Amino acid sequence: MPLAHRLPPRDLFVVAFGGAVGASARWALLEATAGPDGGSAGPVLLANLVGCGLLGLLVGAAQGRSKGRTTHLLVGAGFCGGLTTFSTFAVEVAAALRDADPSGAIGYTVLSVAGGLTAFLLGRSIGQRSSPDSIRNASC
Repeated sequence: MPLAHRLPPRDLFVVAFGGAVGASARWALLEATAGPDGGSAGPVLLANLVGCGLLGLLVGAAQGRSKGRTTHLLVGAGFCGGLTTFSTFAVEVAAALRDADPSGAIGYTVLSVAGGLTAFLLGRSIGQRSSPDSIRNASC
C-alpha cells in the first residue's frame, strides 16, 4: 500500500513541515560553524547528537502515553529526521578514508554511533523523569 494511502494528508504535511525546519536548522548550523577548509564533520556530529538526544527525550516523555501522535510526527520524524543526517556522516567517513585517514574514519564512526546512542539514552532517561506521570508519582 503506498505511503500516501496510509497517512492522512495532514500527517504528511506535519512531517514535511518538521523536516523542513530540522533541515534548515542543520544547514544554519553548518553555515555558522564552517571552517576555512569547508569541513563539516564537527557540525554534522553535533547535529546528529542533538537530534538523537531530542528523539530520546521525546520517546522517554511519551512512554506509557497514547497521545501525542502529532508531536511525534512533527518533532520525531520531521524535525529530528531533518536535523540529523546519515548521508553526510557517510560522506565524511568516506572522505577520511579517501584522504588515507583510517584512524580518523574509525574514530568518527565510533564517536558518532556511541555518542548518538548515549545521547538518545540520556534524552530518554530525562524524558521519562519529566513526563507528567512520573512527576505526579514522585514523592517529595
